[in-house]
Amino acid sequence: MDRHRGSGGDRRRDRHRGRGEVRLRRSRLDRLEDDVLNETRPLAPILRQVIALGGHAHSEPLRTWALRELQGYEGTDVPIPDYRKISAPLVMDGLAGTFQFREQPVSMFDLPDFARDSIGDELRLGQGVGQIESLIARHPGQTVQLGPAMAAELAVFMSQNSPRQVLRLYWAVHASALEGVLDQVRTRLVQLVGELRAAMPRGQQDPTPDQVAQALQSINIVTGDNSSVNVTAPVAVAHRHGSARAEAGGAAQRTFPRGPAAWAGLAALAAVALVVTWVTYL
Repeated sequence: MDRHRGSGGDRRRDRHRGRGEVRLRRSRLDRLEDDVLNETRPLAPILRQVIALGGHAHSEPLRTWALRELQGYEGTDVPIPDYRKISAPLVMDGLAGTFQFREQPVSMFDLPDFARDSIGDELRLGQGVGQIESLIARHPGQTVQLGPAMAAELAVFMSQNSPRQVLRLYWAVHASALEGVLDQVRTRLVQLVGELRAAMPRGQQDPTPDQVAQALQSINIVTGDNSSVNVTAPVAVAHRHGSARAEAGGAAQRTFPRGPAAWAGLAALAAVALVVTWVTYL
């Protein structure tokens, strides 16, 4: 009887040991596939797995793409991908006499000449996926207000010699548009896994550098040719009860020299910097 019990215990231990060995044999690609197909998982830790996978496969393009999606495209020479360019109305808040207006559409003629080519109804979203996920979490199903770089200075400029006072200038972006950007990133990750699965023979644990390069070409995951792009401004996020550069109070109270040389300098800076700065008005 004792020997029989002992042999049964040994068999159970062997089964448990076998399950553990199966777990140990799970590859990086197995874990990545599980996480990317689980839409409740945030993208930031998944992209860190992609960086590790790119390092193991000696793929600099894959590591670069994943790192840019994590850290954002601002301040880099990597062009912002097309899937991060979204349509959103550019609007303004302000005063016209005693009347207060909100979310009034901004036309091309409302903007100064030097800003018309840089600002419009196309928002180039250069922030990292973690910041985008955080904004969506704080404003579920709501509209997020994102201000362009130098929004406060532009508001002052637009108020000069005008019967109205512009207090805020921003894009009114619905959270669903931000979710669409994240969905594009997740879809590319799923495509990456699918292409690697198709290229790897059965039983292979990790992809080779050639297989990764082939997968990237198939899904066009690499972001541009490192050509020069506009320099963007640092990120500024206004949390609850906080402030940011384009906040109305700061714009209304700041004093700027009105000479042509000063405005020419502002125009030159704006031509370089006007992409997007995160400014959230709550």
